Amino acid sequence: MSYQPQDGDVIADKYQLDQFVDEGGISKVWVGHDVSSGRKVAIKHPNYDSTNDPAIIDESLRSELEILESISDAGGHPNVMTLIEGMEHEDLLFLVVDFIEGEDMHKVVERRNGITDPGDIRRVGIDLSEAMSFLHQNEIIYRDLKPDNVMLKRDLTPVLIDFNTAKGFEPDDGESDATSGTVIPNPTYKPPELNNDPELIGYRQGPWSDVYSIGKLLMYMLSGSGVRKDAVDPRDFPGTRSVPAYLAEIIENATQKHKDDRYPNATVLARVLESRDPQPPEVGQLVHLQEGETYEIFPGDTVGRKDADGPQASITLDDPDNYISAVQVQFDIDENGDWVLDDRSLNGTWVNTGDGWNRVLGSEGLERLLEKGEDPREDGKMPPERMVIEEGDRIALVHPRYGVWLRFDG
Repeated sequence: MSYQPQDGDVIADKYQLDQFVDEGGISKVWVGHDVSSGRKVAIKHPNYDSTNDPAIIDESLRSELEILESISDAGGHPNVMTLIEGMEHEDLLFLVVDFIEGEDMHKVVERRNGITDPGDIRRVGIDLSEAMSFLHQNEIIYRDLKPDNVMLKRDLTPVLIDFNTAKGFEPDDGESDATSGTVIPNPTYKPPELNNDPELIGYRQGPWSDVYSIGKLLMYMLSGSGVRKDAVDPRDFPGTRSVPAYLAEIIENATQKHKDDRYPNATVLARVLESRDPQPPEVGQLVHLQEGETYEIFPGDTVGRKDADGPQASITLDDPDNYISAVQVQFDIDENGDWVLDDRSLNGTWVNTGDGWNRVLGSEGLERLLEKGEDPREDGKMPPERMVIEEGDRIALVHPRYGVWLRFDG
């Protein structure tokens, strides 16, 4: 490309480049400011000087813009980088994001020779898990969690940056996607299903993949160096043997080789860190009434259509007519200790608590119905986005007449 950004350049008459910061295989990063308000910002643009194919660079940066736009549309998260805007200037794509006062995790850990306070490790782990839960709820897996991609503020609050390898959940098609996009195998922080492990060909990636990487980051903070093995127990390494037993067991569970042996999602990982108890929180059961199958569910788990082209749910059901959404519902436990169902579909979900069927309709489904000119109100009231459920309640995906029913068995 002919245009090479320089110090002092003003992008699209709005943002001035003040100082070059760093570069990677996909992008270059500058510190700049908004010329009208003086607001400090970070600015990214393609790095065509790298050895990567320019087409891959363009695809990755545009994918990052789309992911950041979807995060903004979902309301954002305090532990996730905030997009201000994307724009074209001199035929280059520029991403303008909030400037984060702090340093990347690698620099902080290297300077301190590890972060040895278990309380600090635990707080960072909870924040990262909650950020990942937010991404997973919005059908995004991060896929490239490593020290360089986490900024730490002065109080060690983490902020996820660099979303050029993030993407939607994978369909369960029996094929490995470990090397799709720009994801490069990295045995230190990436889980085996993203590292071409021959034993795990066909293992799909999902929330459990990011759980593994969080566990590896917690170990990195404790030890000051990356550990290239699965099922990492910090007590096996000199310098970290005094780590509390609960934290050591959580890290070991999160970094298991097989996804079925890890915590199933980042919501569960946050809960065990909060409680200082490596045992997962309460487990519920769902019975698929038409098929007679029983499934365990954890807080944060989802149910959706099998073989969907888009995001993949924790529990997938056959749906020959394709009316069930890829992610139809999500389960959680609220502050009162009650199980709740959140609708995340395009068409709604129905729950029978013993007094008839009641519709639950998430914001995306509500918006879709309103755009179609349909009125989802019942008795003048909009249906709720979530509902408390109890043992014996029945759940109808799409509609009671559709014939895909579940029973919640507590």
